[in-house]
Amino acid sequence: MTTEPKVLPSEATHWYDKQGNPVYEVPKAKGGGMRPTTITDARKLNLVPSVTAIIGIAAKPGLQKWKLQQMLHAALTLPRLPDESTDAFAERVITDSEEQSKKAMERGTELHAAIEDWIQTGYFHIAFENHLMTLRDTMLQAGIDLRQGKAEHSFASPLGYGGKLDWHNDEVLIDFKTKARIEDGKQLAWPEHCWQLAAYRTGLFKDDRPLPYEQKRRLINVFIGVEDYQVRIHEWTPEDAAQGWEVFSHLLAVWKIIKNYNP
Repeated sequence: MTTEPKVLPSEATHWYDKQGNPVYEVPKAKGGGMRPTTITDARKLNLVPSVTAIIGIAAKPGLQKWKLQQMLHAALTLPRLPDESTDAFAERVITDSEEQSKKAMERGTELHAAIEDWIQTGYFHIAFENHLMTLRDTMLQAGIDLRQGKAEHSFASPLGYGGKLDWHNDEVLIDFKTKARIEDGKQLAWPEHCWQLAAYRTGLFKDDRPLPYEQKRRLINVFIGVEDYQVRIHEWTPEDAAQGWEVFSHLLAVWKIIKNYNP
């Protein structure tokens, strides 16, 4: 059976209340409607920032390389207009590359939503049926039944941050990453992916002291090709996870200093 996937909001403005409920938007002061939550709102409402917002203060070589590749592709494929200045052409290249990046992010968001729908309802959205069947079969071959876990679980940590996990059970924590295509030999997993998963794992603690079984949760990134339906699994070692948490905890401290906000 098929269904329309829910559209998930951008992670750029994610905030959570102390109970772990998402507060992505707040009411507008005038005119009705909603607007994205800001840090000013967060101070008033005592909200905590998302894991992705905190990691955002660190440089990400993989992401930056991808953005540069998109810009170079736009420069090589866009026809230059007659009498167009170099500066004007450069601006058009930047705009085009940003539009391509936006489309890629939207497609990834739609696929994430389709995965969530399938896990929670068992329904395949027809546009992503091949992706979901490949994902299901690949994970089953790895001994993981995605229908037997919790999807899109949000939380708030007493350490002062929150987030929403793609999928987890008592033994495994998974974050899905979408790519245009899965190319053999190309690096998929980057250190910041491990920082994110390590932060999520600690974020599941009921207080600031990890429980033994939570310390042992396996951390896995699952990469899905939007165009080729390919799926690859990358599991981080316990040593990676320990280092990932150490890095994230320092980024959290720096974020609080930069923002002058300690929720």
